[in-house]
Amino acid sequence: MARRNNMSCAGIGCMGHLLLNLVAMVGAVLAFPVVIPDVMAEQTPPLEVTGFEQWAVVYGVPVVVAFVLVAVAGRGGRFVWWLFLIRGAVLLAAVALAVRYVDGRVAGEAWNLRAAAVSSTAGLVALAVYLGVRWWDRSQGARPVPGEVWLAMVPLREDPKQELRHYCVVLATGRGFAEVAQITSKDKDGRRDHIRIPNDGWDEVSGRPHWVEIGREPRTVRYRGFLRSRPQGRCPDAVFAQLQARRPAGPSPAAGSGPGRGGAPNAARGAARAASRGGLWAKATRYLR
Repeated sequence: MARRNNMSCAGIGCMGHLLLNLVAMVGAVLAFPVVIPDVMAEQTPPLEVTGFEQWAVVYGVPVVVAFVLVAVAGRGGRFVWWLFLIRGAVLLAAVALAVRYVDGRVAGEAWNLRAAAVSSTAGLVALAVYLGVRWWDRSQGARPVPGEVWLAMVPLREDPKQELRHYCVVLATGRGFAEVAQITSKDKDGRRDHIRIPNDGWDEVSGRPHWVEIGREPRTVRYRGFLRSRPQGRCPDAVFAQLQARRPAGPSPAAGSGPGRGGAPNAARGAARAASRGGLWAKATRYLR
């Protein structure tokens, strides 16, 4: 037992050492605009960064690394280009401010100490932003789009306070919640309130037939009730068109900015977006989810 604990401690120590080195390496790259000129100035004879190509490398590489970091931090979630750009800009600005502050504090020290200080600072700032992005994405929950199939905690019709784990088709989305139609593997042939939903595009493993409820009041699922960060796949276009055509008329609480707003326009826009993606793209990318 003692030996197992010693090995565990050694493993933790090794992982910690690797993490610190990784943070320092990433920080050194992000701090290129400070580190590279310092290193070149210490050469004999002293060198300088000159020319467009050299400055492009000094400033371009940190930008690329910063956006790769925020992309990795936001993995598993839906890609939103403007949010991606904002996160990259925030990371670059935070690193620049921190490096400038630390570089001023260690001015006059040996170049290697200055390089270690600014690299470690940049790496720690990058780690903080990375963890912040991961925490924020997880706290916000999923962001479903009409026409997608998700795994979620779906409320029971008999008692909406009770929820069961089910696949469902997203019919409309609102602020903080979505309207869905529940999918079941129980045989519903011969019933007017269910239709068959092909497995193509969202379930190509189980091999079981599925049915989805239709013509009934949609169920409301909070975004936190969606159990994964990405959809299982797309609802077949023909089935989704039937679900929208036979959707009960009347006000929908899941559209607009909150309860009491109509849901048809939002659902129609979602249906158009879902159909425009095309089944070929869904098949090509389902293994990346």
